[in-house]
Amino acid sequence: MSPQPINTQDTAACAAAYTSTLGWQIAPGHRHRPRSGCTCGEPGSCPGSGAHPLPGPLTPTPASGLIDELEALPGAALIAPTLPFDALVLPKWSGLFVVTWLDRNGKAMPCLLQGEDRAVLLVLPATGRYALPELEESRPSTVEVQSGPDQWVALPPSHGARWDPPPWHEQTHQPLPLLHGKDLLLPLTEALRVTSEPSGAQL
Repeated sequence: MSPQPINTQDTAACAAAYTSTLGWQIAPGHRHRPRSGCTCGEPGSCPGSGAHPLPGPLTPTPASGLIDELEALPGAALIAPTLPFDALVLPKWSGLFVVTWLDRNGKAMPCLLQGEDRAVLLVLPATGRYALPELEESRPSTVEVQSGPDQWVALPPSHGARWDPPPWHEQTHQPLPLLHGKDLLLPLTEALRVTSEPSGAQL
């Protein structure tokens, strides 16, 4: 019998999946309050309400105490340093184009959607730069690579974050192998070309 799907809206279930299944380190972050916004209290500089780290060094909580800490901070974001992966942050439709292109060619990769306009693609650590296409000077890259212990991503169920698809096989819960950044070069080049045209993305 296949295991039950991981509830990506459940903080404890996600925290367990990230730390136990994937081996990622997690730090609790700020919280989003429906009527008051982010607990950081800095709307002018907040990078994402309820979806960014607390002040100071990004220090993950040991897996053994993470659930207890999250229970004491209901609604806290789940923040992962970009150590077990590089994160490519790009426009949403470009990211979905890449995921669809890879799927049609028999490859799967985790995609994190943030808000209404951004996608985050996860690749093997220290390989994200190999995905960046060479663009004309008149076409600056819209892709940002986050890599190393000082960079981070906010994971579901952080406010505004959701998986499509998640970083595990939904039928078995086994980790989804990450691709090398160079595997994204061709589809990402095409995605940026297509989604920059007036007709928009053609998935």
